[in-house]
Amino acid sequence: MDQKKISRSKEDYLKAVYAAIKKYGVCRNMDVTKQLGVSKSSTCIALKKLEQEGFVSRDDWRILLTEYGSEVAGQLYEKDHFFAGWFREIGVSESTAIADACRIEHAISEETYRKIRGFLEKMGKLQMAGMQNNY
Repeated sequence: MDQKKISRSKEDYLKAVYAAIKKYGVCRNMDVTKQLGVSKSSTCIALKKLEQEGFVSRDDWRILLTEYGSEVAGQLYEKDHFFAGWFREIGVSESTAIADACRIEHAISEETYRKIRGFLEKMGKLQMAGMQNNY
């Protein structure tokens, strides 16, 4: 996938929209605001930018992912959950695993992520902590 470069902050908003849709079936501004712990105005500004860049669209009160936005958000979500699961499996505390997974998910290249994942699959290590691709 030829992914546009988006900021870490926009990635977090995009992932929050994806997670809300996955959890509730729909996403509202307040779902994103609550998940990220940011102000309503920050959420509105970020979502407007994501809409202008073609990642999301709005249908009345709902926030929808475009096809491209869904693809990008799904990859971010997958990486995040993969690393958090891996870190928990090796004994990292829940809060540290989540925080570190988020940092790594933003920084790691798709190539390196796929190589790590492939290596662990080959070693039979992805059965642990639900890290199989169940997305």
